Amino acid sequence: MRRKVLLSAVLAALMLITPFLAGCAKQPAGQTKATTNTGEPTEKQPKLQKVVVAEATRGEYWLPVYLAHQLGYFKEEGLEAEFVTYKDGPLALLGLVSGDAQFCIIGFEPVLRAYEQGKKTKVILTTTYNQPYMFATRKGINKISDLKGKVIFAGMPSSAPYAFARAVLKTAGLDPDKDVTFANLEYGAEIAALSKGEIDGTYVRASRYPEFTAIGANILVDATDPPQHKKIFGSERYEAMTVQVTDDFIKTNPETVQKFVNAVVKAMKWQFDHSDEEVAAKIAPLFPGRKIDARLINTVKRSLSPDGYFTKEGYATVERFCKDVGLITKPVPFEEVIDQSFIKKAHETLGK
Repeated sequence: MRRKVLLSAVLAALMLITPFLAGCAKQPAGQTKATTNTGEPTEKQPKLQKVVVAEATRGEYWLPVYLAHQLGYFKEEGLEAEFVTYKDGPLALLGLVSGDAQFCIIGFEPVLRAYEQGKKTKVILTTTYNQPYMFATRKGINKISDLKGKVIFAGMPSSAPYAFARAVLKTAGLDPDKDVTFANLEYGAEIAALSKGEIDGTYVRASRYPEFTAIGANILVDATDPPQHKKIFGSERYEAMTVQVTDDFIKTNPETVQKFVNAVVKAMKWQFDHSDEEVAAKIAPLFPGRKIDARLINTVKRSLSPDGYFTKEGYATVERFCKDVGLITKPVPFEEVIDQSFIKKAHETLGK
């Protein structure tokens, strides 16, 4: 009797699980079928391609790149972007050419110097149309010429801030190689150092202007002001902030490059279609410890490129500037360091 009962139970159990096993058999091996919270099946999300973005610093003037990440535009294009912050532009560039990163967000000046040193890279878009830098001094120093014999901060040699500081000094009649000492600091440490009198002057990203005025610093040069920009650089155009890739990566992964540019172009449109408050709220999580508000975004937007294109005038300005301050020794052909085919295709595809 017990055997009949046990046999009946086994048969009943088999009848219950047979439909489940049959359903599993219909699904190809290695695949799973996701469901929504309503129980309806959905297609499995495609695997994202990971790309590493080397950054010279976490800077607001690469805003559309960060927005592309925060708004999910990279994921829409099938990419998963990871940002790796280096101490300065030349080191971020080294990360790119060594293969540790696939993209690099960096100032334009190190790109030209890298070309002269034989590194084969291309800039694929710009995020700004001018150089959004200022130069500040501590209390008691009211003219750039007063910096003779003093200590200043301007990032690493060959970096964009370094080139800017050299130009500021030269404009005031000082010799950057003889008349000042360049301090070795981490970016962000210059505010405290200036406040304590450990340095006498420093380059300033325009977005950090309120922090310097709060400690009573003197802003002696403001390149976001067109006349002053022209005095320093010889033009109001200077496509300073860029996205860069190696020639080899363009050759072997053109689709990936195009996807990256597509995402950034979408973000460029979004940043101008939305309020400063909305933009600030969206990127604030990427800047922990920083006050990212509408006022700052309004300042940043005054320098942002509306489309990502380089102009021949702006390029000529950068090239001439780099030669004047000693970063390069001879002209660099536009086509050797800039590839605008991806930004052009992105605008055509997206209907802009």
